[in-house]
Amino acid sequence: MARAGVTYYDVTKAAETIKAGDQEPTVDRVREQLGTGSRSTIAPLLKRWRSDNDGDAEVSGLPHDLVDVVKSLHERVQQMADQRIEQARQEFETLNDERQERLTEANSTLVQLSSRQQDMEKQIELLNEEKRQQSQSLEDTRVNLAKTESQRDEAITRFTELKETVTELRQENRDIRDHFEHYQQRTAEDRQQERDQFRATNQQLHDQVHNLQGQLTQAASRESGLSDANAKLQRAVDELEQTNASLSSEVSRKIEDIQSLTRNAEEASKGMREYQHKNDELTEKVAVITSMKAEAEKNVAVLSQALEDANTRLKASQDKVELLSDENKVILLEKAVIQGQFKQLQSSLP
Repeated sequence: MARAGVTYYDVTKAAETIKAGDQEPTVDRVREQLGTGSRSTIAPLLKRWRSDNDGDAEVSGLPHDLVDVVKSLHERVQQMADQRIEQARQEFETLNDERQERLTEANSTLVQLSSRQQDMEKQIELLNEEKRQQSQSLEDTRVNLAKTESQRDEAITRFTELKETVTELRQENRDIRDHFEHYQQRTAEDRQQERDQFRATNQQLHDQVHNLQGQLTQAASRESGLSDANAKLQRAVDELEQTNASLSSEVSRKIEDIQSLTRNAEEASKGMREYQHKNDELTEKVAVITSMKAEAEKNVAVLSQALEDANTRLKASQDKVELLSDENKVILLEKAVIQGQFKQLQSSLP
């Protein structure tokens, strides 16, 4: 699309200015003279100007075939250069658009991957926090379990002590019964007194045994409750360990997802570098084509200079021919005068 402000009149003025400076108007020189406009806009306008000014070229008696060949060569070189530049520009714009689209897609994908990575990092932080809380809860449960086991050990120790006490009391009771048989031989009063004392002591012992049996039953009940609590705590520990293993597995999967996203981002960056490399290659091709065009313009300038030199030599030859013609005319005139004089001499002779 033509850039605003660049018209045929502007291109005509710039071309005439360049031509007045003894240079061949080219697209780059016209663009430099104008300071604006694109090559695709200036090229057809400059071509039109050349077509309009072809009739005003000074041929100075050169053969029309030579002039036509030079013009045809110049037009073909210019047309081929313009076509190559236009084709390279279109290919460059197409590849550049594709690269921009892919770059946009890659950037979008990278943004999405970054967002997903941030979400994954947040989820990992939450999972780590939950894992920390679960670990803290597990540690508290283990402490409580250790305390419960300590209480259970104390209860078992106390139960063992109570059993030993009961055993000692039973042994003491048997000893008392043995002594009671010896006391039966004593006097009735002593026997009665001893019997009363024995009964009182036996009753006390029975009361102590009954109390000890109650304490033993309470200890056994407490031990059963502690065993149940220990089993519950063990189940809770197992559940927490399973939850911890599940969380560890989930964290591993999240880490693998993050690594996969990182690899995708690296592949997208690699694709971007490849597109940049292709862009650089296209830029180099445009530079080569521009160099070829400059070389073609140099060749055209050389042909133009050769044409001017031919014009100069032709003009010199024409001047020499005119000079020789003038000399020939003078010689012919002198010859005619001499012939007239000779005829006059012949007629004057007898």
